[in-house]
Amino acid sequence: MDRLEGVFRHHIWGDRRLDPVVRQAGTFGMKIRRLLTEAVIIIISAISADVAIATQTERTSGSPDQVMKDLGLEAIRQVDGDICFPSTAEEYVGLGKNAVVMLTSSSVIATELPLRSVYALQNGVRIPLQRIAAFNKQFDERSGRTTQVSFYLMPIHLMKRDAQVLADFEGQRRGFGFFSFSASKGMDPSAPTFARLDEYDDPSDPDMAVVQAVLAREYPDHFQ
Repeated sequence: MDRLEGVFRHHIWGDRRLDPVVRQAGTFGMKIRRLLTEAVIIIISAISADVAIATQTERTSGSPDQVMKDLGLEAIRQVDGDICFPSTAEEYVGLGKNAVVMLTSSSVIATELPLRSVYALQNGVRIPLQRIAAFNKQFDERSGRTTQVSFYLMPIHLMKRDAQVLADFEGQRRGFGFFSFSASKGMDPSAPTFARLDEYDDPSDPDMAVVQAVLAREYPDHFQ
């Protein structure tokens, strides 16, 4: 009961954030999946509130998905993120000292996709992420959701700083946060050493041939 009540309070008052999926290219590594969903809580008088929740890949009987179902919550939007690090120091340079980010975004409101923009916020400064690929949105009749997959380059040095990564949907929903990084915690330990210890880590223009090679190798379901 404590777990259920804690999640319910979370739904009403704010966001909970877990580590995103992080992996080094070419390896399985440690994968922590993060699923952010936004819900509407309808309470007797039809008062509603937008919220975001995060879940891990492994489902349990007390998972937020099940809690939402038990509470009669309707999932509105979600963003599922995967961060792929370069596999070698040479690839790190070729990617412009960026990581590849795959986003799977969905909404029950079809016109909210594709995402309007994806960006980082650091010290109040908005830093747009470079989109490198986007696929047509798809409608699933069974779930009633529209889904779209897109890929971005994200400067790796953001993961060493206090920064957030957010998305703006089409329409009114802006600033949907799905990644959060901390300077005090530093980069995920599964990140390659050459990226974690690089003191001259300002991003540069990527070699698109390297970008395409990483996409084809790491995401063969999307890039033949």
